[in-house]
Amino acid sequence: MGQRGAEPRPIALKAFRLDRFPVTSAQFAAFLATNPQWRREAAPRLFVDPNYLRRWREGAPAAGEALAPVTNVSWFAAQAFCEARGGRLPTTDEWEYALADAGRGRDQVTRISLDWFARPNGARLGEVGQGAANGYGLSDMVGLVWEWTEDFSATGSGAEQRNTSSKDDAAFCGGGAAGVRDPADYPALMRYALRASLKARYTQDNLGFRCAGDE
Repeated sequence: MGQRGAEPRPIALKAFRLDRFPVTSAQFAAFLATNPQWRREAAPRLFVDPNYLRRWREGAPAAGEALAPVTNVSWFAAQAFCEARGGRLPTTDEWEYALADAGRGRDQVTRISLDWFARPNGARLGEVGQGAANGYGLSDMVGLVWEWTEDFSATGSGAEQRNTSSKDDAAFCGGGAAGVRDPADYPALMRYALRASLKARYTQDNLGFRCAGDE
């Protein structure tokens, strides 16, 4: 946890762009068609774990999942996808700023997050864009998948603790909550703790990403 009595300090962010939706399996399949080095059978083990794209076959996602968020992708693969589009992964501060939405809909974000944490993972993810967009025009920031950020482990301890089977019962290190400004904000604590539990080559069934860019 952060130091007791430490006051939150404002963080200056430059203008940035963020995709409206998480990257879909169809979009990632198109990326693999032109970047075959990131196919499941070709990706270097240094950059992906054994569960990388585990449901895919011959460069194609499982049936019916083309418009669902791509998951089981490592940080390295996600960053490569964004760079191929002339972008990058968002920083954690950028992602959290976009979710905060200038204070609009905070209670709704909390409710959706808590409902999501309480549900077991389904056999198949829903399609992107089914939920209402926030004030910045962004959809599916919470309630569908966790998302990689560029500096995902900046507040963590680096301990190799993770869980790929559920959303909220992993053994997280306490240091993972260091970035949370409000200790009572349980969904934020979970986001920072999840990030702190990751390593760049890890993949999870419920971990996807969206791309950002500089203005």
